[in-house]
Amino acid sequence: MSARGGVLIAATVALLAAAARPAGADGGGVPASAAPDCAQPADGRAPDPRCGEALDGRAPPPPPSPARTAGQVALYPTRAIAAGAFYPLVQATDVIESHHAQDWLQAWLTSDDGKVGVRPLLKYATSTVPTVGLRVFYQRLPGEGSGVATSFQTAGPAAMVGEVDAAAARWTGLSFRTVVSHRDDRYFAGIGALSQADLTARGWSAARFSSDIYSAEVRWTRALPANLRVVLHGDLQRRDYRAGGVRGGPSVAEVFRAATPDCQATTQPTNACVDPTLLPGFADGMRITHQGVGLQWDVRSHTRDGSGAALAVDATFAEGIAGDPSRHVTLSAEPVVALGHADRQIILRGRAVMVDALADAPIPFEELAVMSGWNGMRGFLDGRFRGDSGVVTTAEYRWYVSHLVDASLFTDVGTVAGHDFAGIGSARWFPSYGLGLRLYRTPGAYWEGAPQSGMQFIYAPDGGFRFILSVATF
Repeated sequence: MSARGGVLIAATVALLAAAARPAGADGGGVPASAAPDCAQPADGRAPDPRCGEALDGRAPPPPPSPARTAGQVALYPTRAIAAGAFYPLVQATDVIESHHAQDWLQAWLTSDDGKVGVRPLLKYATSTVPTVGLRVFYQRLPGEGSGVATSFQTAGPAAMVGEVDAAAARWTGLSFRTVVSHRDDRYFAGIGALSQADLTARGWSAARFSSDIYSAEVRWTRALPANLRVVLHGDLQRRDYRAGGVRGGPSVAEVFRAATPDCQATTQPTNACVDPTLLPGFADGMRITHQGVGLQWDVRSHTRDGSGAALAVDATFAEGIAGDPSRHVTLSAEPVVALGHADRQIILRGRAVMVDALADAPIPFEELAVMSGWNGMRGFLDGRFRGDSGVVTTAEYRWYVSHLVDASLFTDVGTVAGHDFAGIGSARWFPSYGLGLRLYRTPGAYWEGAPQSGMQFIYAPDGGFRFILSVATF
């Protein structure tokens, strides 16, 4: 071996030995692994975890308050049940995260700048047909924040829903939406706070109808001082209904049949056999326009476990066109309060709606306050409860499960009532209870009460068990 090679090997061994030596140790010093003197003031030495100190110099966290400890104890049984129920799903999520499956999918289905892509969609709720589809978006239009997205979901001939959303440059505040929808499994169970026993006593049951809906909407949004935001919106809608060819139950022409000689039990279900006093506006459909103004106040922290409050109020005027006699106004208010800390969050949410006729024509049944479904009483199908007014309240507790998933326990309680909330004090209130997994996406969408993406298991004493699934994974 040459002298040069010997020198190189010796230098390499010396470097490796120096790298393996404990930090802060030298030939005659004390090794860094020696126990620190924790009695010495912290400002006179480096922070050390063995003294209960954080390496970044922060003070140790204070012990939990008695109220927090009591809350943890009270919630332990429900959290244990939820943990057991969700164990397979949580484990599957861990596998997806560890193999970066979502990152790979996003890389395959999205451009490098994130402005062009496609997303899979899946939506299902108990007693409705499941729909699958795609959403395609393009955000390279002129103007910061402008873009267009189109989606299509279908379950075959039973359900087809297409939607186009567009936004102008952000400084304009303008957005547009067009929806074309066909479904054969729409739901109706009378008007008012009717329980299953009430329906049976009147000789009724839940019924189905079919609808074709065409709508075009424009919105203008402008931020104001003091955390306020104003929204102006208007739309044009056409809705056609059919009593025949429905799925999921009997037709509304069979259950809410008009008492005429031509509409007997053996008669084929037709629009003419639907009682117009029980389903106003069904036979002729709707040709209607809406104009509204909303005001939003928002002081929420949009972090995953943030706290804060928000309030949205809206007034919408509706008037029939092309011979439609409808004329009414809808007033709504929706407060939200959240209390969050350390991967935990409690959300309290309410919603109140009142519809008031401004003409002699009755309010169409689809323009009434609907308090059940995705954005209300989740233990009941969309359309289960309709009335001139209605209220729903939600309490939801969420906690961190993984990078992509949070679990939740919730309860929804609501009802419908008459004009100007008449009879709401004595009306029957309908609770439901559930637990769910929510896919965490963006803080803005995460604050919403509806399950934008996730699954929920719900039980309602007056409605039984339900399962809701909505997947738009990223």
